[in-house]
Amino acid sequence: MQKATIKDVAKLAKVSPSTVSRVLSGNPSISDDTCKRVKNAVKELHYTPNTTARSLRCEKSKSIGVVFPDISGEFYATCASAILKYARMSDYTVLFTESGHNLKAEKDSIKELLERRIDGIIFIGDNSDIPLIQSIAAQSIPIVTGTEQSAILPSVTFTNRETVQKMVDSLYKSGCRKFMYVGETPTGQSNLLDRYNGYTDALKKYNDTTSVIFLEESLHGDKLKTARRLFTEKIIASLPDVIITSNDLIAQGIISAAHENGINIPNDMQITGFDDSLSSAYFIPSVTTVSQKHRTNWQSVVFQMLMDLINKKSAVSSIIEQNIIARKLRKNQTYKIRKEF
Repeated sequence: MQKATIKDVAKLAKVSPSTVSRVLSGNPSISDDTCKRVKNAVKELHYTPNTTARSLRCEKSKSIGVVFPDISGEFYATCASAILKYARMSDYTVLFTESGHNLKAEKDSIKELLERRIDGIIFIGDNSDIPLIQSIAAQSIPIVTGTEQSAILPSVTFTNRETVQKMVDSLYKSGCRKFMYVGETPTGQSNLLDRYNGYTDALKKYNDTTSVIFLEESLHGDKLKTARRLFTEKIIASLPDVIITSNDLIAQGIISAAHENGINIPNDMQITGFDDSLSSAYFIPSVTTVSQKHRTNWQSVVFQMLMDLINKKSAVSSIIEQNIIARKLRKNQTYKIRKEF
């Protein structure tokens, strides 16, 4: 069966091909009756617009690039899936690439994206090479960043610092006095630095025992394996009342290592995570974590910001409020209670 053309649609709808094109592009000047006839004809003929030809006519490729530091983890994989969903809804294709936390690899990835005539770029994760970003922006290529604050680009950031402060305050009120923070060294990532600063800011008020352990390998390696070293290599000399971690994978590693070393959670100490990963709801025992899905899906915000820039509109940076998912396990009980506050 021969594929239907725009002329076939126009003939069936009794309009001109240019009117069909205007209807499909969302032109508001077309009457409702005409729009209905055209859409019915498109459906009846199973017409599929030639997006490549249309993009050449309007000088857009209808594709965007997304640069990740690492796409293997759950957080970034979920982010990629969400951006792909919104792109498809807007008739865009997505080219994903990852830098491996390496600036040279990032430059090579961006060069490849630009050669493919993408309409814009979303940076996710690490703070990128600022001169490189400035040079891209100078070429009038729309760029936005997600999860990292930027002084020169529209960005989506989170209330990491304030949320960790709130978590520490809640734990202190519940009776915790000996605190420990375990996380990745916050080099090059403002969200990790904000989480750590939120921890230290909150504890300045209380003057109670506190310590910090940065896991050098966990940013690029096996977070579970790295977290286990805290006990296997006796890095934790004495148990705190609570360990606050920078993400759920580290929390999971500590839970596993604690169990292997005969440490009861939450009786001997408590653990908190961050990111509200899909697996965190099934940790045994359950742990309190932080969700970044509160009120809005942040990936939709960063995608819409890029679309605004591509369509010559202004884009305003956004701060996404996080919320604490408190999962409390009482002594000698195996069920969990989930609430938000």
